[in-house]
Amino acid sequence: MEYDIKKEYCKIIQNKINMNEFDTALDNAEKLIAHSPEYSEGYYYRGLCHFALGNLEESINNYEKCIELDHEFAKAYYNLGVTTYYLNKHKSALNYIEYANKLFLKENNKEAHAKCLDSIEYIKEEHGL
Repeated sequence: MEYDIKKEYCKIIQNKINMNEFDTALDNAEKLIAHSPEYSEGYYYRGLCHFALGNLEESINNYEKCIELDHEFAKAYYNLGVTTYYLNKHKSALNYIEYANKLFLKENNKEAHAKCLDSIEYIKEEHGL
C-alpha cells in the first residue's frame, strides 16, 4: 500500500480539531496546502480552523478556494453557508446551504441532508426568507 501524505495530514488535522487544538490543526493545514496546493481538502480544513479561531473572512476565502478546486464539495458549501450566516448574510447563507443539501442528496448522505434541512428551516423561520 502506498503512503499518502495528504491523507496522513488530514488525519492529523482532524485529530487536532477534535481536541480543540485549532492553532496546531491550522499549522498542519498550511503544511498540507504547501505540499499539495491543488488538494481541496487542505483549504476545507484551513477554513474550519479559521472559523474556530474567529477569522470568518479567512474561513470564507478558504471554503471558496476549496469549492473552486472541487465544485461538488458539499461540506465546504455547508460551512460556507454557516460562516456567511454569522456575517449576517442570511440569504446567501440559505443559498449555500440549499446547494449543499442538493449535493448531500446526490451523495445519499442522509445525516448531512437532515442537518441541512434543519439549518434551512431555522434560517427561513428566523429571517422570514
